[in-house]
Amino acid sequence: MKIGLVRHFKVHCPHKRMMTSKEFREWSEKYEHSKVIKKPVEMYGIEWDICYCSDLPRAVTTAKEVYSGNIYFDKLLREVDNAPFIHTERLKLPFEIWHICGRLAWFFRSKSQPESIQGTRKRINQFLDKIDWEKENILIVFHGFMLFNFQRELRKRGFHGTNVRHVKNGFLYEYTKE
Repeated sequence: MKIGLVRHFKVHCPHKRMMTSKEFREWSEKYEHSKVIKKPVEMYGIEWDICYCSDLPRAVTTAKEVYSGNIYFDKLLREVDNAPFIHTERLKLPFEIWHICGRLAWFFRSKSQPESIQGTRKRINQFLDKIDWEKENILIVFHGFMLFNFQRELRKRGFHGTNVRHVKNGFLYEYTKE
């Protein structure tokens, strides 16, 4: 059995270098609806039996480019929201600080984040418990931070594959189970 994980194409959504918490939140909302930059994805000739996809536009566009059959959209595959870790009115921080500290706040269970680490893992397992395991080759198209966390849960279920630390856009990661 094979599971293929694909992160959506790169999103065209420029940002300022320095921003307040409000500007970071506004950029995050704009990112949700921005266009993607399409590119070829090497699928290694694998015949995927089924494709599951996040229902967010950037993932939907990507899935339609890499898979030609019916696609099953699921909100459980949505990206983990990355909210500002502190609220600032005038203080501007670099974009990277907002992004990294938001993820650290999620990891350390800060109340600043809309979803907890336990909530993310629960959501991943809810999805894994409901998919059609009768299929031999399952393709999943979704988001970077979800993919990063998803691989952990696949390993717990006996799958083997590359331990991805930096998830690339529009790239297929394969996991197998005998």
